[in-house]
Amino acid sequence: MTGFLGFLIAGRRYVALAGLAVILLFLLAALLAPLLYSWPAATLVNLSDALARPSLALPLGADEMGRDMIGRLVWGARISLVVAGVSVGVALILGLLIGGLCGYYDNRLTFVTMRAMDAVISFPRILVAIMLITVLGPGVISLTLAIALSSVPVFARLFRGPVLSLRSRDYVLASRSLGAGDMRLLFRHIVPNISALIIVQGSISLAEAVLIASGLSFLGLGPQPPVPEWGAMIAQSRAHLLSTPHVVLVPGTALFLLVLSLNLVGDGLRDYADPRSARRSVV
Repeated sequence: MTGFLGFLIAGRRYVALAGLAVILLFLLAALLAPLLYSWPAATLVNLSDALARPSLALPLGADEMGRDMIGRLVWGARISLVVAGVSVGVALILGLLIGGLCGYYDNRLTFVTMRAMDAVISFPRILVAIMLITVLGPGVISLTLAIALSSVPVFARLFRGPVLSLRSRDYVLASRSLGAGDMRLLFRHIVPNISALIIVQGSISLAEAVLIASGLSFLGLGPQPPVPEWGAMIAQSRAHLLSTPHVVLVPGTALFLLVLSLNLVGDGLRDYADPRSARRSVV
């Protein structure tokens, strides 16, 4: 992280630095959510403050049930980041395992496996996630698993190519001639050489996972009320957009800033990881 931060500062990539600051702010809010706002304060109904506009007592106002928007925003950040982080982590591990094995071995089983991955990729990820949630039922765990499983084919296809290329490199052949086994060659010699690709793709996929999770929650397929998920908050409050727009703008703006920041930082990581990148110019 220090090297990446220095790269951004030296390259005067102020937009990416701003994105990194926004991500750190959301991470801090998510970690401190239980200390900043209690769960009852973010979920219990208080009709006396229903649709209250921003004020000194309620800086971001209250929703249609009188719940403090800041508390729901903070807890929503916690839920969104956990869902995105866990789903991308699971997808990365499974995708790397499938893509690595299918790239290292060349037989009928790997051919069938990759054709199955291609078949799943042919469907939009959100559609695959909807089908999985329909089977699993709505909820945080179901949402996380659906995003993870719908992302596995993308990672498997992405990682197979580099592994397929690296398996015939001289250092791999030399290690094999010295008696190294297949698993040692794959995970000790090949996978470390695509670590930059893993990190970059993981960071970019976090933005996609946050967006997909919010989209599914907007459709009612994510955490159920009164859980404060940003997509669900937008869906529940959209009827009040014209009369009290803050109830939609607050979670919508938070979602926009987080997704944009993740993309900006992912773009910066891509340039940092690839010294041959033509995108070395200032962001």
